[in-house]
Amino acid sequence: MKSIKLLLLICVAVSLSQCKSMKLTENAPFNVAGATYHSWVGGQPGVSGTNLIIGVENDANITFKKVYFQNKIVDASIENRKGKKYVIANISTSNRRELAIVKTELKQGLGEKLSTKPRSKANPIPFNLEPNEAVISYVYGKKTYYYKVSKVKKTETIFYP
Repeated sequence: MKSIKLLLLICVAVSLSQCKSMKLTENAPFNVAGATYHSWVGGQPGVSGTNLIIGVENDANITFKKVYFQNKIVDASIENRKGKKYVIANISTSNRRELAIVKTELKQGLGEKLSTKPRSKANPIPFNLEPNEAVISYVYGKKTYYYKVSKVKKTETIFYP
């Protein structure tokens, strides 16, 4: 009887742990026609980010939702350039907004709370990715799928005045 309970407990634990992980599809119903990313730096201190650009083809009836890249999760946007379609992810790495919040809290006399209250950390992404890999989540039919894009090429950093 104990072995049956133990077996049942193990089965429940395994099934619950698999619900959290997201499975990647091997073959997507669209083609990736190349992927690049570049860092950018703005003219103001603390303003910077990364732009990820993934070319896609044959993407009829697909809705792109999120992009997972370099431990960040961002909404995917679609752009058409010169007759080609791209999934774009604009990832802000700016700390300017955080500095504005800190200054506001200090002005309001919340400085003591600020020093004792830690800032929330970003949620980790559910995939183990290399720095040159990204995952696109997309809806096909009524189901959400995840596709890994490997060998994303880094291009030169852009410096804005």
